[in-house]
Amino acid sequence: MKKYAIVGFGGAGYHAAKAIRERDPAGEIHVYSDTGFAPYNPMLTTYYVKGSLPYEALFPFGDLEHIAADLRLELHPNCPVTGLAGDSRTLRLSDGSEVPFDEVLISTGASAVMPPIPGLDLPGVIKMRTVDDAVGLKNLLDSGKVKDALVIGASWVGIKVVEDVVERNIPCTLVDGAPWIFYVAAFPSTAQRAQKDLEARGVTVSCNQMLDHIEADENGRLTAIMQSGSRFSADLVAVCIGVRTNTGFLKDSGLAQGRGITVDRRMATNCPHIYAAGDCCEAVDIQSGQHRNIGIWYNACKQGAVAGTNMAGGAAEFDANILCNLAHYLDYDFICLGDVSACTDSDQVYEYEDERYYIRAVRRGDAIVCINMIGSAGSNGLVRNLFIKSIENPHAKPDLSAVCQLQKNGFPDSFIHFLGGISID
Repeated sequence: MKKYAIVGFGGAGYHAAKAIRERDPAGEIHVYSDTGFAPYNPMLTTYYVKGSLPYEALFPFGDLEHIAADLRLELHPNCPVTGLAGDSRTLRLSDGSEVPFDEVLISTGASAVMPPIPGLDLPGVIKMRTVDDAVGLKNLLDSGKVKDALVIGASWVGIKVVEDVVERNIPCTLVDGAPWIFYVAAFPSTAQRAQKDLEARGVTVSCNQMLDHIEADENGRLTAIMQSGSRFSADLVAVCIGVRTNTGFLKDSGLAQGRGITVDRRMATNCPHIYAAGDCCEAVDIQSGQHRNIGIWYNACKQGAVAGTNMAGGAAEFDANILCNLAHYLDYDFICLGDVSACTDSDQVYEYEDERYYIRAVRRGDAIVCINMIGSAGSNGLVRNLFIKSIENPHAKPDLSAVCQLQKNGFPDSFIHFLGGISID
């Protein structure tokens, strides 16, 4: 009977456990987590703060007891793993004990970045990633004590915190150290439109502002002082400047790492019978062919299923890793497909705007390099699939059903042609 270890129990860990159990009804599956929570989607936390989701909805697979009974798991909640011997697949636990396994999955996810900047530990300075973070922010906003807010970081989480604040009619300022918002995903023209629409909703936006430190006065009011000397005061400061992979405990494990644990298409590491999945790993980006950490829920769940299948003796590969950034906030939709930084001046550029859509896309030869779209929520999945197909086979054309759906959804024929399709009258 095989003995499996899953370290970290989010979307990736859950789908790995499910895939293992489907192939191996008798194996021991041990799950180690440094929390007592059931698997949850970090991006749903802001929806709970907003009030659009109940607390229970943060846990899409149910409670821990139900999951453990259904998949016959040996749970070890609030039991951090502090080390791993890659050659022997032996976990070292926080109490100093060591446990060997036949197969190991690392799915420890990522944590919100809180750099060593003075003042980040002050009351009223918050981050946003975990269930506890969400409960704390919701309680703070529900208290009525927050009269204005400052969000540092125009990230995918930061913009959702902005939404949580604005929906309560609390004045909000958004600052970012980059030259424009959504810097790693948006073309300047896209960012300008997004910023204009934010400002129309009453949000003050200030870019090129790098945080130096935060101070509090005798009444607890906070002031963020920037390296430029600019000062921004608020009752609440949310620091949303990115995430860092939870891989510090693997320092002496022998696992190959970049920004995350390096894995192949089977989600296998360089150490036999050790796998990684989710926000803690770097899988192959099918667009660039390079390893890249792309931390999105869809990837985590699919990677976990692939890893679990292979751990239990199956054969599966993960093949959908592309840069895909999506923001839905304040009735506004923005999606980026592909790598903005890979675009060059010699590429062919397509741009379109009407009262419904803004589109900026870049093509190099037969391949689409990057697409920015605003207002396309109902079609994001369709365009994403077409984008992946163009990477896998640059000469492939959108099929008839895709073309008809794009036309039905109001996309112009010029965009369909740019994607390589032929419009149908």
